[in-house]
Amino acid sequence: MSAQFASVSDFFREMWGLLWHFPWGHIIDVAFMSFVVYQIYTRLRGTRAMRILAGIVLLGLGYLIAQYLGLFLTSWVLGGIWAAALILVIVIFQGEIRHMLEQVNPSVPLTSLLGWGSQVRVDEEVLATITQTAFAFAAERRGAIFVFERYDPVEPLLKSPGTVLNAEITPELVETLFTSPSPLHDGALYIREGRAYRAGCILPLSENQRLSYFYGTRHRAALGITEQSDALAVVVSEERGKVSVVENGTIAVVDNAPDLLAWLTERLRARQERQKPRISLKTLLVQNWRPKVATVFAVSLLLLALVGQKNDEVGMSIPVVYVNVPKDLAIEENRVQDVHVRVRGSRIMLNFLDATQLQVAIDLQKATVGVRRYIISAKNINLPLGLQIAGVNPSQIELRLRKKLPPTETKG
Repeated sequence: MSAQFASVSDFFREMWGLLWHFPWGHIIDVAFMSFVVYQIYTRLRGTRAMRILAGIVLLGLGYLIAQYLGLFLTSWVLGGIWAAALILVIVIFQGEIRHMLEQVNPSVPLTSLLGWGSQVRVDEEVLATITQTAFAFAAERRGAIFVFERYDPVEPLLKSPGTVLNAEITPELVETLFTSPSPLHDGALYIREGRAYRAGCILPLSENQRLSYFYGTRHRAALGITEQSDALAVVVSEERGKVSVVENGTIAVVDNAPDLLAWLTERLRARQERQKPRISLKTLLVQNWRPKVATVFAVSLLLLALVGQKNDEVGMSIPVVYVNVPKDLAIEENRVQDVHVRVRGSRIMLNFLDATQLQVAIDLQKATVGVRRYIISAKNINLPLGLQIAGVNPSQIELRLRKKLPPTETKG
């Protein structure tokens, strides 16, 4: 009986040891970064920004592969690009970053955050107003252009931002904006989240040389904004009295109001959906499982590449720097100038390591006169995260400190 109890006790002790040494930090790290990467993916999916981001990621993968294979020239070129990667991301995605930060609300529950990537919904009344007004303008041969923002922020692309309205869309407002004496009638009405956000906006013009000759400035502006973003545009031609719709740099004429309303409704999800039941954890994990699995796999692979296989070691000599030396003390000349350090980590992390940036810092702030010994440990060396100190030679430094001699006066 006692032997059986001992075996059960050993079993639980072994299980406790496994749980205690389990890499929970890596699990939390992968889960958090997978969530962040998935949110970025759902937010930028299908946009111009996603294509640019994919190119930057491919450059990063090329840099890692070049480092791993020891391709010096290739890794040097790609490393130079990656040195400015953060600045490039901020410059290229400044509009997207600002738009995403505007949506961050601490009071929003976690399940709502997972809806960041859902399409923008515009009320059907708003679409009906735009549809009726567009064909009324076409009958009167009055030009107009309406731009609907979706995933991509439109504001950074505007040549002239126009005037901020942030008003509810009504037939009277649209009629007033596009009446000829109005100073805003020549620009576009920029619609964000179902509201008239800006009016009188000047859009970037398309440079498509194959565009038909009878398309004027309004049509080229509508094509330009949809070529550079995923926005939708509705254009009313002043010369021909026609209504056209533009998406992804493609223009098409719409013959009647019901077709225009159906086109807008299909792309902007105007109709209200039924109240959805509470999302279960199982549904949350299974829904869109392919991109979620791909995200977890990619993050795990990156973690393995950066911190996995901590068996390689490299040795190097790094200088010793003495800091915070008291003003009244001096160090004898036979002090240690450099030490030999063995660094352990993954091969990729070791390839990233620049030995010229390392140093051993010895703090002499509390030093006094006499012989002093200082043990060298990892806290004295500015080693990047993910790497470890395997050994230091010498492991301690002995210094002889003395009082500084007063300056000697010279007689003239």
